[in-house]
This record gives sequence, C-alpha cells and structure tokens, in this order.
Amino acid sequence: MIERRAKPRQRVLAGLVGALLFSVVGVSGVSADEVKLIFLPVGQPGPYFDVTMRPGEKRAFEVSVGDAAGDPVAVRTYAADVYTIINGGFGGRLRGEAPSGMTTWLDYPSATMEIRAGEAVRRPFTVTVPVDAGPGEYITSLVLENDKPIHTDGTVSVDQFVRQAVAVVVTVPGQRLPRLTIGAASHQVVAGRSIVSIAVANPGNVRLKPAVAFTLFDASGATISQTRLRMDTFYARTSTFVEVPLAALLLPGAYTIRMSLDDSDERAAADAEAIPLVVVAIAAASTAEGGTPDLAAVDQGAGRELKDPPLGLVALVGLLVVAGIILGAHLMRRRRDTGLRER
Repeated sequence: MIERRAKPRQRVLAGLVGALLFSVVGVSGVSADEVKLIFLPVGQPGPYFDVTMRPGEKRAFEVSVGDAAGDPVAVRTYAADVYTIINGGFGGRLRGEAPSGMTTWLDYPSATMEIRAGEAVRRPFTVTVPVDAGPGEYITSLVLENDKPIHTDGTVSVDQFVRQAVAVVVTVPGQRLPRLTIGAASHQVVAGRSIVSIAVANPGNVRLKPAVAFTLFDASGATISQTRLRMDTFYARTSTFVEVPLAALLLPGAYTIRMSLDDSDERAAADAEAIPLVVVAIAAASTAEGGTPDLAAVDQGAGRELKDPPLGLVALVGLLVVAGIILGAHLMRRRRDTGLRER
C-alpha cells in the first residue's frame, strides 16, 4: 500500500515487496519454506519505483532477481496490473491475465529462469509514458514467483506460489483531481453472518484513503446497524467494494443504506442517502479477499411493527373456534340427556 501522508519522495509502499501465497492446481516436490526469493528495484531509495515522468518520456530501469534459499529454483517474472482489493489495499493480477492501463507502458517481457542459491540477476525494462497521458498517479507492478506450484499436505492440501511484487509508480505532472463515487449494494452470508457490500469507485487521478460511515435501515426507517471504518489505499482509476460484516443474519426483506466516503486530506467525498438493499433467501457464500473490519452490531427489534396476519388465517382460526364451541355444546347436551334417561 502506498502511504501518501509523507513527503512525495518519501512515501512508503508497504506490502508490495513480500511473499504472497495463493492456491493453484499442480504438484511440486519442494516446500514453501524452501522458496526464498529476493526481488528489489535497482537504483531506487525505497522498495519500489517512484518517479515523475512527462507525456512522451521514456526511461530505463532495472530490477534484481535473487534466490536466498539453499537450492536453485526455477522462477517466473512478469508485469501485472495493480487493482484495489475489498476495503482498500494492494492487489496484483495473476500470471496470464491480459495487461491494461499503465502495465502497457512497460517493456518487461515475461521470462522463466533458474536462479542459483546466492545469485542475483538484473533484468532491465523500460517505461514509456504515452504522449496523451493525463496528469496524475499511475501504478503497475513487476511480479516474481516460483515457476512450478508447491504442493503442501496437511489438514487442507493446497498448491502454492510464493510471490513477490515490486510496484512501479509514475506521476505525470499536472492538476490533482480526487474523486469518489458510490454504487449499488448487495448481500451475502458468510459463516452464518450477513455481509453487506457496496460498490465504490475512485475515478480520480490520485490514490485516497477515505473514511467510511455506514448506516443500515429497515423498511420502517428504523436503524438496524451502523459503523465507521477507514479504507486502506484506494488506487486512482480503480473500483472495489466496501464490505461490512454484520454480527447476525439479516431477516429477508427490504432495507436501505446511508453511506459516505470522505478523504479530508485530499478533499474528496461522496454521499449516498438511500441505497436499496433486498435480502432474499439465505444462502452461504465464501469469503472474498480484502480487509475485514469489525463486526457491526445488528438490532432487528427496534422500530419493527408487527404485521397483521393474513385474512385467510384469521377466518380459519375463527371457524375452528366456532366449531369447537358447537361441538362442546353438543357433547354437553348429550351427556345431560343420557343422565336424565338413567334416572
């Protein structure tokens, strides 16, 4: 994630240079502990590339690929788009996904190579800013990972890649245009609890870290749940979701959401007063990637009005009561007549 609160040349990009694990299909004879890749920018003061370039400008850079393990390892390296994960933060596309945006500015051919223990290999690449590039911040990444997946056995058997990513950030001089928008809402159930997701977008040209205020209302207008959280880095020209996990299951029905986004430092804000949310039959879903804020309390008792029962049910109950009265009276009359005859 890029920290923008510091001076422009001193920003820290945490989490872009580190190992990431993800499941794939395949088998390998090594363990994750035996893969220790080193992936570093060359000639940069920090752990990523952060440069200012003008439209039409071209520059050459280098990245260092190394192996800190005891055995040689086959690795693959490639350029990958950067996206914003749920609730903010860095996400890098996987191998084989088509490049777009700033990734197309890079001349960094994908390659597979074998790195010997203790060896470091430099790979050159270039960045060419299009002549029609608008002002603002642009980001992409270079990825290094083991070429073949690592198979692990245990309670859950998975195959893994150990990934490292180095961000490439280019700022094109010009006017900063921070913007935020809020879209539609949806509902899912994970681990027996409701999760409300609201689509959000950063169509501006700078990264943001907006504060989020969320309130959920039932059909009568009563407040069901409310919470506040702060998104992690929300990259320019990307979209994602604000995800709010609730402490209980929502009952089926119609709800509305009031939500605001506010990055006071960049003077970017968005507000939506009545986002519709329809909760239908409950169905389990898997968790999605991204940050998870604290569970938001749910109160589905306050303000709810008891609905009148259906007229058909009322009529049926009435008929049963009347029939019971008639039957009771008939039985009492027969018992009385039988007693008179016995006398």
